[in-house]
Amino acid sequence: MSNNKKVLFVLWLTLFLNILVSTIKIMVGFFTGIGSILADGYHSLADASSNVIGLVTMKIAQKPVDEDHAYGHQRYETLATLFIVALLTYLGIEVVVKSISSFRNPTFNKPELLTLLLILFTFGVNIFVATYENLAGKKFKSTLLVADAKHTLSDIYITAGVLINLVLITFFDAPLWLDALTSMLVALIIFKTAYGIFKESSHELTDAIAIEPELIEEIVMKNPNVYSIHKIRSRKSGNHVYIDFHVKSDPNMPLVDAHNLSHDLEDELRSNFGDDLGVIVHVEPEGYSYKKKD
Repeated sequence: MSNNKKVLFVLWLTLFLNILVSTIKIMVGFFTGIGSILADGYHSLADASSNVIGLVTMKIAQKPVDEDHAYGHQRYETLATLFIVALLTYLGIEVVVKSISSFRNPTFNKPELLTLLLILFTFGVNIFVATYENLAGKKFKSTLLVADAKHTLSDIYITAGVLINLVLITFFDAPLWLDALTSMLVALIIFKTAYGIFKESSHELTDAIAIEPELIEEIVMKNPNVYSIHKIRSRKSGNHVYIDFHVKSDPNMPLVDAHNLSHDLEDELRSNFGDDLGVIVHVEPEGYSYKKKD
């Protein structure tokens, strides 16, 4: 099974679980009248929406190279993470607005034990989804899965806050405004998560360095036919990394040997950084500098 198909499987599974969690929270919030649970349910529904975005994007990202996309369509996956950032920012603002309203008019209906158990169950499912999606994202080198896992992580914080509020207010007679205060803290966590995802995605979209030049130089210079290396560049596109650099070698080396040297360096770099690596090697003769013709 290819990486793209594995990522799609993860997205379908997390979509099902997020729909299950959001349905339970919304129904519990609706029937009990507890606003924080209902808001948490809407937030979980946003997790499911991000999964749908991911599924649509992955369908586009797995398209093969064409005339207009010489490097493939992998960056559509990275582009989708910006939609998740927008969604998180919107939810953070929504939580702040609701928190201010709760400060002014605090309301709270005492929940039954079944309500606490249901929310505790959804909390456990959220932890499983975030952990599973994050591990899968790192394993399959999917920026979309890692970003979506961070999104789900914010849902864990919110559900934890809701649980703490329910327990403190129900069993320890804590003031009602505690619910609004916790929501404000959760909003800050959401904004921080959104910024982290945006920062990571923007690095890729602006062709920031994907692999430290020193690491590439260390591997390349192990080849005895390489005298020096310069003009090292790298960039990331989805789960692919592209490297190009210049090496200086024996000026009397036959063209066939220079060609083989390029492939040897490509193979060595792929053995260190993975098969999803595009490598371009420019071989130059030692002691010769190209002079541009007028």
